[in-house]
Amino acid sequence: MSEAQIQSTALDLEDILIAERDLLMTGQVREAADLSGEKLAALEAFEGAITGRGPVAVSAATRLLVKDVLQLSEENAQLLNAVRNGVRSLIARFERPADDVFVGSYQQGGRQIAFSNATGQYLKRV
Repeated sequence: MSEAQIQSTALDLEDILIAERDLLMTGQVREAADLSGEKLAALEAFEGAITGRGPVAVSAATRLLVKDVLQLSEENAQLLNAVRNGVRSLIARFERPADDVFVGSYQQGGRQIAFSNATGQYLKRV
């Protein structure tokens, strides 16, 4: 494949990864997931461009573009992992009983007040 094809497919993939990153950063995970088909097609085209019939000498700008695409994909994977961990934490919070959830206030002896015992009589820990 030619350098122009590599650049074109890399730019297409980069555009999708940037859109995905923006959606993940704004908490629009469902919309980011909707990009998966488009991202897969762009990834396949990119992979086809870089694994052509023979080695292609590419410019420094093209190598930098490919490096940026790889970095974007790694960052998006980390963002998606953070979202996954947040959802797991939220699910775990809903599944555990309220007895071990504390309101952030303390009794006179220094023990935390359980959420189920919160009555509005809070003391600050000094």
